[in-house]
Amino acid sequence: MIHINLEKLKNLRKDAKFSISFVSNELGYKTPTGYWLVEHGERKVSVDILFRLAKLYNVPMDELLIVE
Repeated sequence: MIHINLEKLKNLRKDAKFSISFVSNELGYKTPTGYWLVEHGERKVSVDILFRLAKLYNVPMDELLIVE
């Protein structure tokens, strides 16, 4: 199985000093809750969103995944 590395997402955002509101806006969510749900594993992430997160944090997409 493949899962999003939620801890990695949180750490990358905090290291970059980005707010949840900022990341949510960058990804096109209408409210900060959109991205908050992603970071808390309550919303599935599309390949497009994963790609945009990787680009935002300047990391390869596979670095945001956990393969079991």
